Amino acid sequence: MPMDEGFILSNKYRRAIFNEFAVGETNIRRIAKKHRIILTVAQRVVNDFIKGGIVEKKDNAYAFTKKGEKLVESIGK
Repeated sequence: MPMDEGFILSNKYRRAIFNEFAVGETNIRRIAKKHRIILTVAQRVVNDFIKGGIVEKKDNAYAFTKKGEKLVESIGK
């Protein structure tokens, strides 16, 4: 699965979760509630991000990998 700007920005759920991670929110339940996303859908998006190598789970939080940080920089511009 290609993890690039287009893939993330083409879906409102991926975009919302990606943007929340980018501003430092790591709690998937809060993100899902804030954006009115069904929790299982939000978790599936996060799992896709993990499989795509842009997010990793550290303890009970999520953090961008180096690849993810590059995407944050390019999408944020």
